[in-house]
Amino acid sequence: MTDRVLPAVISLQVRGENRAASDLPRDHPPVPDPSLPITGSGFIIKANGLAITNQHVVEDKEEVYVRLFDGTRTRARVLGRDAMGDMALLQIESETPLPAVPLGNSDALRVGEMVVAIGSPIGFEHSVTFGIISGKRRNFLRSSAVGGYLQTDAAITTGNSGGPLINMRGEVVGVNTATIRRGTMGFAIPVNAVKAALPQLHDYGRVKRAYLGVRIDPIDRDKIISLGLQSPRGAYVHAVLSGQPAQRAGIAIGDIIIGFDGVEVNSPFDLQAAVASRPVGKMVRIEVLRQQQRRTVELALGEMPDN
Repeated sequence: MTDRVLPAVISLQVRGENRAASDLPRDHPPVPDPSLPITGSGFIIKANGLAITNQHVVEDKEEVYVRLFDGTRTRARVLGRDAMGDMALLQIESETPLPAVPLGNSDALRVGEMVVAIGSPIGFEHSVTFGIISGKRRNFLRSSAVGGYLQTDAAITTGNSGGPLINMRGEVVGVNTATIRRGTMGFAIPVNAVKAALPQLHDYGRVKRAYLGVRIDPIDRDKIISLGLQSPRGAYVHAVLSGQPAQRAGIAIGDIIIGFDGVEVNSPFDLQAAVASRPVGKMVRIEVLRQQQRRTVELALGEMPDN
């Protein structure tokens, strides 16, 4: 299985470029410096050179260098980036078709299922580590933008970021993104979130994200007592932003959102993930508790502002 996948995995060199080669004409474009550190990984999804990595690997660069499985170094343009989802779409320069890896279905993953992480940890290119899916929908960093991370015990460390998490059928099920506890606990973006973002990354260079226009808190013990609630279920609205969809629909400070577009909201993370999975402009029904009375409001989701 890894023999089929490895040729589609790339290493990224991002920091700087070699402009001082004395044997090149002054107007020659810069060439990659072989001594540059490997700053991350990625994987090719189309034979025409489209590839995926993490946004934090390419940062604000418009162009990076990649090293292919056969050792070839070439350029890649950053076609699109999404800081909230931590994903970036690259276009690798190549005159010949490149090996690509198929994208699987992360929703079908089961906890305990075996997976393989591939990347360039600490510069050791095309390293393979083995583990299982330890959990799904993990709330870590800004994972609500992608519906929660996959958790794995496959070793992920510096340089693995942007590389693929592979199931036993040789399909990408996640994008390796973060690690804690010295690499013993890794997190990956579910590939279904990547597939949903790909058209916008390709066409617009960014992802337009839906926006409700509220600030929310979890329901803690003090709120349960003061509001006379039966459980900590829901997302407590502590601010409603002026001119945004929530205000126009009548949502107020002190409301508790318990349902969103047919999905139960048991926590702020549930609401954030549900909003993130809907397109801008979609009409949704929202269930709220106000003074222990259930209400339903309808609104069209706005577009999240840049700030």
